[in-house]
Amino acid sequence: MRLLWRFLFLAAAVWLAATLAFVLVHLAPGGPAIALGGESGAPGYLEEVQKLYGLDRPLPEIYADWLLNLLRGNLGYSYRSQQPVLTLILERLPVTLALVAPAILFSALAGIALGLARIPTQDRPGHGFVAAMAALHALPSYIVGQALVIVLALGLGLLPVQGLVDARSAATGAARLLDMARHLVLPVLTQALHHNACKALRTRARVARELARPYTVTAAAKGLTQAGVRRRHALPNAMPGIATLFGARLGGFVAGAVVVETLFALPGLGRLIVTSAIARDHPVVIGIVLFTTAVVVATNLAVDMLLRWLDPRLDEARG
Repeated sequence: MRLLWRFLFLAAAVWLAATLAFVLVHLAPGGPAIALGGESGAPGYLEEVQKLYGLDRPLPEIYADWLLNLLRGNLGYSYRSQQPVLTLILERLPVTLALVAPAILFSALAGIALGLARIPTQDRPGHGFVAAMAALHALPSYIVGQALVIVLALGLGLLPVQGLVDARSAATGAARLLDMARHLVLPVLTQALHHNACKALRTRARVARELARPYTVTAAAKGLTQAGVRRRHALPNAMPGIATLFGARLGGFVAGAVVVETLFALPGLGRLIVTSAIARDHPVVIGIVLFTTAVVVATNLAVDMLLRWLDPRLDEARG
């Protein structure tokens, strides 16, 4: 029963986010008619465009039609390309996944390893490490990306700067996949480094808290090395708190994709929502907000269920 209420609550959160996006884009200055026909169109032309797309009706009526279509699984059609919004999303989704998934994995592994290696001790309090990680996390992702471009692309010439593939290359198969991988290195690093610092600090704090508990002292008294105590005892018990942070930061990765894809000219969902917002392509903007919100909410629910399965004490504490 609790799971059902949780599911209904999350479904309401997705609906609220999509409704808020709907209201904001329709109340924003300008509109699809001006974007499609231009401000200097012939008299009556803008009215005809609004009538063609049903935008001359009251906003509650437009919202009711949109909500009814949404319940039928129809996200609408793009004003610009006249393609289904869901088709546009599914076409761009692989690029965004190719950016976000490796960034999440790299930031998780590197953040845990770095935080585990910099546990504070009496001889090494680690204030400099905390300050460095805090400064790195405070930097906007576009600043991190520009620094990587200057050093790795323009300075050393190791990696391409923009795009998903080399436009001059006719490679296919494995060679094309390798070219895509090279183009994704800088965007993935930009995404990962921005979030890596937060995960390193959380890992460091959680593991240090576990090391202060009596069971770790007992493990050390039995002859286990300090590294072994951290790895075999403190880290597993600290993982629920660390994994909770990972789930909470998923939305940050999705939001960061907007900046990173625009910076590196990647044809993903982030860049699509930017170009659609500029063009006042309302159905695409609302559809992407709805889709990404649903993915983030579903992933957070999966992480929460996994944590409760790994640590039943969470259910006991809530009960």
